[in-house]
Amino acid sequence: MRHRFRIRVSPATGLAALALFVALAGTSVAAVSVALPRNSVGTAQLRRGAVTAAKLRNGSVNAAKVRRGSLLAIDFRRGQLPRGASGPAGPAGPAGPAGPAGAAATTLWAVVNKSGSIARSRGTSSTGRLGPGDYEVIFDKDVSKCAYLATVGSPSSGAGTAGFATVGGRLNKADGVEVATFAPSGTATDEPFHVAVFC
Repeated sequence: MRHRFRIRVSPATGLAALALFVALAGTSVAAVSVALPRNSVGTAQLRRGAVTAAKLRNGSVNAAKVRRGSLLAIDFRRGQLPRGASGPAGPAGPAGPAGPAGAAATTLWAVVNKSGSIARSRGTSSTGRLGPGDYEVIFDKDVSKCAYLATVGSPSSGAGTAGFATVGGRLNKADGVEVATFAPSGTATDEPFHVAVFC
């Protein structure tokens, strides 16, 4: 057979217990107040790293509480500080070494009579008349990847004459170009000309 024990607390006993708790709590607060007087905790009493951002109330540290000149640029987020004005340009550095010399350009040319014969030339193998105002000029090398220039002109001097010339046809020959000469009216006609090839 089980017996149940019930503890009955009288109102006087409860009141006494509450008074004892309040008295003990007051003693603890008083003890802390005696051990740590007001304004007695300074930098020397704080362990390194004891005060963290999580322990600071938002807005509790403001500009008035930060010593002037105590912050560095590293203490600010990137882009938070305004960029200063650009400084003056520094002196020019030493010149670098010269690059390798490029390949020398080759110029081939010919002055051709209206009959198709060579008046004078450089690097030219042969010339010939193919028809009215139509000539071929053959050089001593492949000129298929070169640039061409032709104009009508006196075979004995550099003076120009009436009319004009075109160049560009290669006659299906890698070493030759076709030159056409025209009267001022645009009619194909035999004219002396000068032609140059730049490679």
